[in-house]
Amino acid sequence: MPKILIYDSVSQAGLDLLAPRKDIAAVAAGTRDVMLKEIVDADAIVLRYLPLDREAIEGAKRLRVVARHGVGYDNVDLAALNARRIPLATIGEANSVTVAELTLYLMLAACKQGLAYDQAVRGGRFAAREDTDAIELYRKKALVIGFGRVGGRVAPRCRAFEMEVYVCDPYLPQDAIRDQGFTPVMEFREVLPEMDVVTLHVPLTDETRHLIDAEALALMKKGAVLVNTARGPIVDGAAAAKALDAGRLFAAGFDVFESEPPALDDALVQCPRTVLTPHMGALTEECHRRSAVRSMQHALDAIDGCLDPAYVVNPEILP
Repeated sequence: MPKILIYDSVSQAGLDLLAPRKDIAAVAAGTRDVMLKEIVDADAIVLRYLPLDREAIEGAKRLRVVARHGVGYDNVDLAALNARRIPLATIGEANSVTVAELTLYLMLAACKQGLAYDQAVRGGRFAAREDTDAIELYRKKALVIGFGRVGGRVAPRCRAFEMEVYVCDPYLPQDAIRDQGFTPVMEFREVLPEMDVVTLHVPLTDETRHLIDAEALALMKKGAVLVNTARGPIVDGAAAAKALDAGRLFAAGFDVFESEPPALDDALVQCPRTVLTPHMGALTEECHRRSAVRSMQHALDAIDGCLDPAYVVNPEILP
């Protein structure tokens, strides 16, 4: 009987997909030891946060798919999967709207200093409103780096706030960006001195690691806002904290961190000009259900021989 290994917890909505399939067994694993034992004869694995390394992949005798409960896959040894010709499927656009909404929340909360003013009211400091320590999005220039599933939704949301939107994604036809009413940028560093808001929507690769480093931060317009809802190591966190402390940046919003969870003495955690969320961009009630259903469907489809290649990140290994 085919077996699906569920490594970490998923929404009941995903488990409900299995109910009619009496021909398939499902096994849950919450620890690495259990996973290493159960993956040996698993046909599919639904994977959330926990790492899937080469040892586990090489121990799987009949694995047909790794169904990632998310869009990032830096917790998976992709080279090991490729060597075994095992597809890795993600949830595609299932969390895109959710992360785009969080991006706008962080942008607004940072610009409006929402947390500081909330604390002022709760602390009886109503007169804090006279500090005028907030800025508008209206007519500001926003740079969206990465124009994929999330960035492609963030850009029009910025435009709805009457911002002037620039988009940097050199891997897309620039006319495709221009045709949607945005200004294409091939080299993002060239426009950093003009941008009021910079928001990141690229995957973590060797090319994007510390894409925003001390040099890029030094180029940014004084008083700009930085938002990262992609992957933590895309930003040099220590350098960003220094830019905030020095007043180079007005504020910043982070859903992701170089080390997760960040230490309580991390400079970004200690900085009063940051708005922080615990890597929960995709963890709304609705998106949690969608992600579980999509990843579980990938597992079932792989067993049934009809996995949709549109969701596979290593399609070159498919027959």
